[in-house]
Amino acid sequence: MIGLARPDIQMTNLNYYLHDDPRLPLAWAPWFSHEYITYFSVQASDQIMSLPPVPVKPKPDFENNNWPVGPKHVDLYKEISSENRKLPLLSSYSYAERNGKYSAVPPENTTIEPWKILVIYTTEPDLNPDCDLYLHPYQKITGGSHGWRHMQFRVLGKKFGIATESFHIHWSLAHKAFQNNNDYWGWRYLSRCTHYLADLGNPFHVYAVPPWFLIRNLFSSNKLFQVLSAVHQSYEIYAERRFRERFLPFQEALMQGAGVGLNEGRDVKNEINAYKHRAATRMKSIFYYFLDEFGQELIDAFGQMSQNSHLDAAAQTNLCSKDASDVIFKDRHLSSLVYLDHVTVDILSDVGRMLGLLLKTFSSREFSARKN
Repeated sequence: MIGLARPDIQMTNLNYYLHDDPRLPLAWAPWFSHEYITYFSVQASDQIMSLPPVPVKPKPDFENNNWPVGPKHVDLYKEISSENRKLPLLSSYSYAERNGKYSAVPPENTTIEPWKILVIYTTEPDLNPDCDLYLHPYQKITGGSHGWRHMQFRVLGKKFGIATESFHIHWSLAHKAFQNNNDYWGWRYLSRCTHYLADLGNPFHVYAVPPWFLIRNLFSSNKLFQVLSAVHQSYEIYAERRFRERFLPFQEALMQGAGVGLNEGRDVKNEINAYKHRAATRMKSIFYYFLDEFGQELIDAFGQMSQNSHLDAAAQTNLCSKDASDVIFKDRHLSSLVYLDHVTVDILSDVGRMLGLLLKTFSSREFSARKN
């Protein structure tokens, strides 16, 4: 593994790392990037880490009727789970395939700490709630309904995607759940909220395509779709592998960023536009870096991608993840990761700060105010 020296990052000692934390059953593993992001951000908040367990409750019935859920989605409850396999950490790519089997009904007389809720349900939006929906005539530009809710960018002055709205919807649902004394679903909606907020800090979710690349491939839409999907997914594969390799600069960036946010007096909602802008400015350099360093070999790993597939782009790219990972992490490519390590530390520091702002809002206003 390549080391990364950053003089501005002070190492923080944690007792555990996500995938060896004995407080989290193996049935919940293997873990994915959003779970690592939320885990390390939450660790920075002593207040949330010390909150007492809350009782698991059924889902409230006040969800917004204007926010439909994908037809295949089921709200699973991980609090009571049985481990029935042990999937390999470095080669697991499907969010739906875990070591355990979970219940489709809320378990009775069961409690769970809020910080655990935040971690274990943060990947939920990448399952089925946003898939297989017809939301907008232009949703194909984002790869389907899932991308439409997880991305937001402009092309030729026109807006595509509603990731910011996804964040606000789940913020409101969390707020309402707390007001109605359903703390469990308050934290669970907030967990989903952390997902969309992290997505808004991902350069590939807020900037569609470098203009010159678009112009050169304007009349080759399938190639454009394949290359954009390949580079986007490859960046996420790279980051996820780094987390799983226990790459400590990522942990430090998130924890210190969250620490900054937790100690600021800013409103996270007022920071989103500037946050998206910072993420967008980082996209072009990462995009061309992948093309220059990994070339056609990486694009070929996504050869089965097609705009005409019945699958969302997210589902298609997951099928290509193993081949892409094999290319990115070849021995001869390891030296190419140093630049990506540096730029990703900066991105994760920003994501951590925003999550810190979010967590502070709910730990201080929503929860503590009601308890006192």
